[in-house]
Amino acid sequence: LSKVSNVASSAKQQRPGRTLLLSEPELTPAIPMIAGERCAAWTARVVAHGARRGRLVLPMLRGSGVLRQSAPALAGKLRYFSAPVPKPDNCLPEETVADHSWRQMNHIWSDGELVDRMASKDLKHKPVTFSDHVMSSVMKTLYWSFNTITGYKHENPSPQSIEWRLIILESFAGVPGFLAAGFRHFYSLRSLKRDHGAIYTFLEEAENERMHLLVCMKMFEAGWITRALVIAAQVSMTPFLMLTYAVSPGAMHRFVGYLEETAVHTYSNIIKHVETPGTQLNEAWADLQAPDIAKKYWALSKDASWLTCLKHMLADEAHHRDVNHTFASLPHGAENPFIREHMENFDRAAIRHVEKILDEAMKREGKNGGREKKDAVLA
Repeated sequence: LSKVSNVASSAKQQRPGRTLLLSEPELTPAIPMIAGERCAAWTARVVAHGARRGRLVLPMLRGSGVLRQSAPALAGKLRYFSAPVPKPDNCLPEETVADHSWRQMNHIWSDGELVDRMASKDLKHKPVTFSDHVMSSVMKTLYWSFNTITGYKHENPSPQSIEWRLIILESFAGVPGFLAAGFRHFYSLRSLKRDHGAIYTFLEEAENERMHLLVCMKMFEAGWITRALVIAAQVSMTPFLMLTYAVSPGAMHRFVGYLEETAVHTYSNIIKHVETPGTQLNEAWADLQAPDIAKKYWALSKDASWLTCLKHMLADEAHHRDVNHTFASLPHGAENPFIREHMENFDRAAIRHVEKILDEAMKREGKNGGREKKDAVLA
């Protein structure tokens, strides 16, 4: 990469005694790229941006396979600092990535299913075994402690108390599913046996909870206290969940089932207050629109409200409740009873994706499909 070195030396000579600043025109022709001119231009901006911020960028690009070889002459003139890197022009919009038809397919809830899920808000599992009672007690202790920390009140809660409650709840709720999938994955490798499809169920659950968090982050701001509580919850509870799953997988699933019961209860209370005129949540949230990534993720209408989004999140939590209580009671090695649901979700996602391609093709031809897409094909 001698051209880069020459450009760096030339720039240094022209600007003696000053920090090395390389412009995009100086860098673009000097960088041999693998992926074409557009990627070359972006990489030049990355390097120029890093140079302006004093960041060592070229070794990073070399390690990622973007550059054919290193540029020690230029790298030696850059200092080590951390700075954000600009995104490429062809970066996919996050709304496009939020459409899960190309990865873990989430369930798209119909209106009737939403009503059924919301009606199940009072469905509770009654502890039977000793481990059930232990997990129930742990969950109740955490629940009341969480209420105290977040300042949550069941009657007419404030928007602020709900905002950081949801952020902390969803950031933690995504942990158990991933741990369960990881444990079952390694067990399957060690035992040389199949897992009967449970790994996929828990990966989808973890991804679903993470999407809940990302949706919430489109609506709320997380201050330093909220971020500290998120880290504290993850650092303190992850070892507990790992140890529990290593000793008794059923006990951890029971704990998660109780956790999801409280989540359903929380979302139900939030929805009730958003729909009730005169409450703080009604005044603050009644007229809010759902974020774009939520519309893509749950295939909502273009004018979907934040209230509709909350109802879908409640339905997801109710499903996680049922899934974990089911796995807590399943015998070891049993078939995953939710496999057919995953297949149906995939079929629906495939149909939605084909409809999207056809609609885009018709628009390019100047035609209109003349219909509103519905997810009722397999209902």
